[in-house]
Amino acid sequence: MNKINVSPTFIKTKNVRNFEVMMEGLALGQGEGRFGVVYGEAGLGKSRTTTWYMANRGGVYLYMLKIWKHNYTEFLQALCRELLIKPIPKRKGPAFTAAVDSLIKNPRPVFVDEVEKLSPSFVDIIRDLAELSACPFIFVGEEELLSYMKQSRRAWSRTHQQLEFESIGISDVIYYARDCTSQGTFGGIELPAECANLIQDESSGNFRVVKRTIQNLVQIMNAKQSLTIMPEMVKIALKTALRGN
Repeated sequence: MNKINVSPTFIKTKNVRNFEVMMEGLALGQGEGRFGVVYGEAGLGKSRTTTWYMANRGGVYLYMLKIWKHNYTEFLQALCRELLIKPIPKRKGPAFTAAVDSLIKNPRPVFVDEVEKLSPSFVDIIRDLAELSACPFIFVGEEELLSYMKQSRRAWSRTHQQLEFESIGISDVIYYARDCTSQGTFGGIELPAECANLIQDESSGNFRVVKRTIQNLVQIMNAKQSLTIMPEMVKIALKTALRGN
């Protein structure tokens, strides 16, 4: 049998479709600064969905570094870097102004990942950026992001859209296994419903675990030279995948 290959792929889960709807809702507030909040457990595809959206619709992505702590200058310089501003201002005032000017000239959404690791005062700076540029800023993080945002009443009042990422379903597991695999010129593997249900249940719908499980399963299938997927094979693939979770 030809070797089964695994390739990076992106599928439109329910979370992704809801993300698109959220962005459409934010677009309705064009002309004013506003926030969106995307939250949920780790491993559900929030950051991956964000980068996919940006690749297709445009935007700016900024991953917040804990090392910044209360250093607003480094944060603003990093934003300038993502906005392709040259030269990057050395002081926070000019960096702030340069970022606002860039967003006014070229309006686009700004995605801020894991801001909850830093002081709540960062949200107030981002609120000023949103107000002056009239661009939407979308915060992406885990469950504690909501309580973090609510610490700033003014910021929370500007939160127009909220989206909680949920565990992926059995159909998503089946589609992902089919779309990310191939055998020569043939299509991907077909997971039996029993096996897909086992993966979804044991992984708790965590997309990272699902991806690792499919990769492990393909290795087992190639080693056995078999296209028949048995529950025992899936259990072995899951056991290895769950170790790294």
